[in-house]
Amino acid sequence: MPFATLSKVRLHYYERGYGPAQVVFVHGFQASGRIWQLVQEALPEDQYHSIAIDNRGAGQSDAPPDEADFAIECFAGDIHEVVTQLEMRDFTLVGHSMGGGTVARYAVDHPEMLKALVLLDPSDPDGREMSADEIDAFLDARMAARSEQRARGGGGDGIIPADEGGSGDFLRLLGADMAAAPERRLRGSMRSLLNMRLGGAVAALPIPVLLACGDQDELIPLAAMLATWAKYPKGTGLKVWHGAGHSPNVEMPGEVAALLRQFIERTVPSRRTLAGAV
Repeated sequence: MPFATLSKVRLHYYERGYGPAQVVFVHGFQASGRIWQLVQEALPEDQYHSIAIDNRGAGQSDAPPDEADFAIECFAGDIHEVVTQLEMRDFTLVGHSMGGGTVARYAVDHPEMLKALVLLDPSDPDGREMSADEIDAFLDARMAARSEQRARGGGGDGIIPADEGGSGDFLRLLGADMAAAPERRLRGSMRSLLNMRLGGAVAALPIPVLLACGDQDELIPLAAMLATWAKYPKGTGLKVWHGAGHSPNVEMPGEVAALLRQFIERTVPSRRTLAGAV
């Protein structure tokens, strides 16, 4: 199993393929890099080389001791250390849910490293206007709801529980990763996300961007998703799957992989050609 020893943490990542097109997948709030497994498997190995990182505190990666160690900026910094070690450049960066905030932060900090950016049911790059006390109350309520959800056997974050379909072993292992997520990671990452204000910066990103989501997402409603889409550069792509929920990478990985291939193999090159002709 591949690991990257960074300046502050040791991170595990899932790696697949040996092709020339490079993709880096980033998970969200409670999940781990495992959530991208089915999408990775659906990409042709001889055409794509992909990694899906277990963020610090997720899966088999190190979990530092303090809540502040799990800020979005920390996740984005870890990504940069990993891709630098692996000598990855000109790659497509893909983030799901809260991972949308992480990849937005990375894209703003390192646009020169990227071929394109893909946001799957992403969080708002501007977080939410809340006081410190309101954030504390929100986090307390979210942790209580998580405990109740776990007690009922729910997957969390809109992920389908193992008894409702899909690949049983895959979902069981993903559920175990989610259940093991330390509360300090969840509190720290959510606090950081709520305080993020990147709308102005992402609007100026110089790379192709695509936002994809499900119209049945109960965690982030479609209206909120469209408001997020509007904050990204003019010409940002939009794909809405009818009937899909918050985690299309679990519900319909083949369709997600097909969309990624269309974007990476057709849309991005055509946009670069047009940009070069201007």
